[in-house]
Amino acid sequence: METNPDFDKYMDHYFDYFGQWDSPSRCGLKIVKRKDGKTLAIATEIYRQNPGTPVTEWVAPLATQIMRDLHCDPADFVFVEHTPNLHSKLTFYGETFDIVRFELDGSELTDPKWTRLTSHQVDAMMEE
Repeated sequence: METNPDFDKYMDHYFDYFGQWDSPSRCGLKIVKRKDGKTLAIATEIYRQNPGTPVTEWVAPLATQIMRDLHCDPADFVFVEHTPNLHSKLTFYGETFDIVRFELDGSELTDPKWTRLTSHQVDAMMEE
């Protein structure tokens, strides 16, 4: 089973962050400045290449950090969580995409809500 996803159209660099208990953590990241003025961030779980907290477990602080680093207004920030296909017979190791919507508490993104997307929907979001 492949546990180190390669860079692809959904991941073009690594992003280091401090996860739970300030543990050094890493995800794949792709930033798309869309034609509609919004910024799309796609965070990819990279399994063994991530020494710390998984994306799903740290999604709100991670999205907040990315949004701040990009100096992006929360109203113009779109966050997608990506789990690559691990080529396993187990269905939960298949590729998934979820748009994550947040509440805004001051300048912090909180209370994540995930909605499953298809790869075609994500591709379309990258073109908007």
